[in-house]
Amino acid sequence: MAKVPQSVQYIKDAFDEEDIDRVWEYLRKTFGFNVQEWKAEFKASIEPLPRNTSIQEAFILFGKKKIEPLLNEILKRKHYPTWIGLLTFVLKDKIEGKQKRDLKYKDRYD
Repeated sequence: MAKVPQSVQYIKDAFDEEDIDRVWEYLRKTFGFNVQEWKAEFKASIEPLPRNTSIQEAFILFGKKKIEPLLNEILKRKHYPTWIGLLTFVLKDKIEGKQKRDLKYKDRYD
């Protein structure tokens, strides 16, 4: 099994279903996304996924496949992990909390 980069692991750990709305709002404010249409497309993309796929995981995959290429085109980037960077930015406070928690435990066992 491939090793997941630590930044992605923190996103997966911190990302809650409520955070999806925070991401949609950021995309609306920053890039002018028609959130209603994008939500409909996201909802349609969930249906063929296996039942054990969480809504958060489905959203991360959807953004990586559908939104990241658009953002990279807008920002004139090629093959750049813009989607992961955007999620990291939106979840910054939660990720920092998880990192601080992990440091406390790491210090105990060093």
